Amino acid sequence: MALNRKPDLPQTLLDSALALFAERTYEGTQMPAVAQHAQVGVGSIYRYFPSKEALGNAAFQHAKRELLAHLAEALAEGGPAGSTREEFARFWRGFTRYAGRHHAAFAFIEHQQHDTFLAPESQALAAEVHRLAADFIVRGQQAGEIRDGDPQLLVSLALGAFAGLVKHLRPVGISELPPEALTQAEEAVWALLHREATR
Repeated sequence: MALNRKPDLPQTLLDSALALFAERTYEGTQMPAVAQHAQVGVGSIYRYFPSKEALGNAAFQHAKRELLAHLAEALAEGGPAGSTREEFARFWRGFTRYAGRHHAAFAFIEHQQHDTFLAPESQALAAEVHRLAADFIVRGQQAGEIRDGDPQLLVSLALGAFAGLVKHLRPVGISELPPEALTQAEEAVWALLHREATR
């Protein structure tokens, strides 16, 4: 008996792939498992994604574009940021909203190594997130509010801290963290970046 076609099958396949990649890793996920999760035949995947690498790159690019959209929305809220600290708070809101709404996608793009299959377009999207954050670090350093150091290194430290928080909260999800605890976490990551005033 033929399986019913999903109304938006490509998106269903991407969602299933992201869920399984987050749970089992990219390397540990086989195409039949994605088909079973999406409740379609394996052949349906290959009509849209000719290989596992194509599916992996499409899922990665979809997730990164969604993250960039969340960051752009958060950074634009309330007009121009009045301070480096306020801009950091907007970055934080963008990341927390994304991780809360798309937990599996965040786990896949931030907790795993992807160098085995990422195409140039996927690598460029990954670099765009780091570039956006690094530009913020440079502006903060120029304003004397962020500690000295290689901007990319500081971005990696801050993103690593946030990814670690999300991983720690995986059983319940970051959206379930009490607001005061989320604020404490934000302050801790800001302290990692902030240049303390000298007397």
